[in-house]
Amino acid sequence: MKVYGVLPCATIFIALYSKMDQMFGDNKAGLFYATCLPFFAFFAVFDRVIYPNKDLLQPDLATVVSFLGSEGVVSKIIANWTSALFYIISELYSSVSIGILFWGYANSVVHVDQARRFYPLFGQMSSLGPIAAGQYVVHYASKAGDFQGSLDRLTAIITASGLGICAFHFMSERFLSLSPGSSPSPPPARKAAKPKMSMSESFAFLASSPYLRLLATLVVGYGLSINFTEIIWKSLVKKQYPSALEYQHFMGTFR
Repeated sequence: MKVYGVLPCATIFIALYSKMDQMFGDNKAGLFYATCLPFFAFFAVFDRVIYPNKDLLQPDLATVVSFLGSEGVVSKIIANWTSALFYIISELYSSVSIGILFWGYANSVVHVDQARRFYPLFGQMSSLGPIAAGQYVVHYASKAGDFQGSLDRLTAIITASGLGICAFHFMSERFLSLSPGSSPSPPPARKAAKPKMSMSESFAFLASSPYLRLLATLVVGYGLSINFTEIIWKSLVKKQYPSALEYQHFMGTFR
């Protein structure tokens, strides 16, 4: 799924995000909402429409194999495209929400001179999220009678969290605009406009810099090591807890 689904979709998303960035211009708040709200809308639609009707929406594996002529990874993905799509969107959101939306906003309001003071605090506060989410799963979501009920409870908290994210972002924007002196750091000096590069130009620039090539290699190496480790660990957990709710309960406790 990471090779056939997440990687190409992430590439498409980065291209779309670059276009949206150019369209919104200085309207960073509009770009923030336009980026995160479609994710929350998808999770709600998946819970209420896609998952309850997955047997009607998904083709039979035998039909897919007869059409493609082979029973490979692609055939299984197509035959289970609803779950595959949920996995892809979830993986994209986990990267977009932290790597692009949060840190992009943090970089715009916290001056580089104050980064050492505030960024470790942001990192420590972010560790509270998995703890709260795990307890919610253990004590409430996993106690549902079936997986559909658990999905309903999880989607409800996801939707509430999404609305809370947008509300807090709006309030922080209003706070900064109404009380400029209360900003945790002085606004940085206006920088010269940087040239906008296309995807091909960005890759060419990345390939031309030895420093950036080394950073990219480090990122790829980290991604490979952590994903191989997760594959082994999660396969062992799945053997121990074959039921979806039991597996979910354990993961909530583990977090």
